[in-house]
Amino acid sequence: MWLAAYLSPCVAAPAADASAPVVEIASWWVSEGEVASLGVMRKYIEAQGLRWRQRIAAGSGTSRYGDVLKGWVAQGRPPMAAQVIGYDIHAWARQGKLAILDDVAREQEWDEVVPYGIQHLSKYQGHWVAAPINAHSTNWLWINRAQFARLGLALPDTWEDLVALLDRARAAGIIPLAMGREPWEHTLLFESVAAGAGGAEFYRRAFLELDPAALDGPLPEKIFARMSVLRGYLDAGFSRRTWDEATTLVRQGQALMQVQGSWVSGEFRLHGLVPGQDYECQRFPDTQGLFLFNSDQYMFFKDGPGDDRTRAAFARTLMRIDLQTDLNLATGAAPARVDVPRERFDLCGRRAISDMRNANMRRTLMGSIAMGNANPGPVKQAIYDVVNDHLMGRIGDAEAARRLRRAIAAAHDGKNP
Repeated sequence: MWLAAYLSPCVAAPAADASAPVVEIASWWVSEGEVASLGVMRKYIEAQGLRWRQRIAAGSGTSRYGDVLKGWVAQGRPPMAAQVIGYDIHAWARQGKLAILDDVAREQEWDEVVPYGIQHLSKYQGHWVAAPINAHSTNWLWINRAQFARLGLALPDTWEDLVALLDRARAAGIIPLAMGREPWEHTLLFESVAAGAGGAEFYRRAFLELDPAALDGPLPEKIFARMSVLRGYLDAGFSRRTWDEATTLVRQGQALMQVQGSWVSGEFRLHGLVPGQDYECQRFPDTQGLFLFNSDQYMFFKDGPGDDRTRAAFARTLMRIDLQTDLNLATGAAPARVDVPRERFDLCGRRAISDMRNANMRRTLMGSIAMGNANPGPVKQAIYDVVNDHLMGRIGDAEAARRLRRAIAAAHDGKNP
């Protein structure tokens, strides 16, 4: 998902009828588990007699992927549909580039089945402009079961429990906390720490509503102080690896745990690991009841290849219950609909679906800062810069708290953070 940037050529699947309409997509999915997930989508499209073509540009919702996509559009060759997350959807819609999906949404009752927090990003000026395919959540601990059992402690429910477990892992000679090098990963850790330390209302006010008053007082410095504690449990190699290489360390028992999104479950599943037997999925301490989400979505370009009928067929397929089931068995996410049956999902998948439904009712389903689902791109980038500088030891807790306050205040006042 966030490997070193590369491009692959468009590859059309063989089709019995070479004149059949083509569904051409752009995606950043490049890890083993993600490639398997793309294969699920391709199977559903080809089953309808359509041809599949994909353009792959690594970089997720970061500028690395976004810049490649912008380049294609500027060259006059947009794909039919492109993977997108968060407020990037609104940025494209403001330019008038996106097709309106209201007819398909009305037919399939998207308003009734998609959680409101996700709808907020899928819609622009009241119109559906993107189809959500999943609801990843980011506030997870992924724990190697064999190493955890060897340490002899309970699963951590509180911050103090977590620190005790990490201490025990370090004393046992294994990497306590696996991490990759990119700022989005560091910010993903930060958002779990912030939600755990401040609670749901603080998270909503500070990072969704961008209320500077939420950052008054000692809480921001407390959050960065906790980040400093966690920095002490990282190994020296973290600054040279990718997120999925960190996942491999956990899978192979070289590291105890990773704080990461539910795409980790997709990687584990691909390698035959079973939750409760080979690994544990646990909410980050003190964030129980919160579902910090990252929803992968597809937006459709007005000027992309294909006709309205093919675009509608693809959008309709993405939102089918059977596709959302099969796809998210592969991705590790919850489906982006609240009405998908849980029975075929594993322990972590069933837990994710229940957590999403409960959080949707409680209004504690909130966008991930790191994944661009909480606030617009300039705000996300400003938080990336602060968190990355702090985690890498370039600034201290107090300075990080001051810079975070300035960034949120600037965003609140309508300025570039």
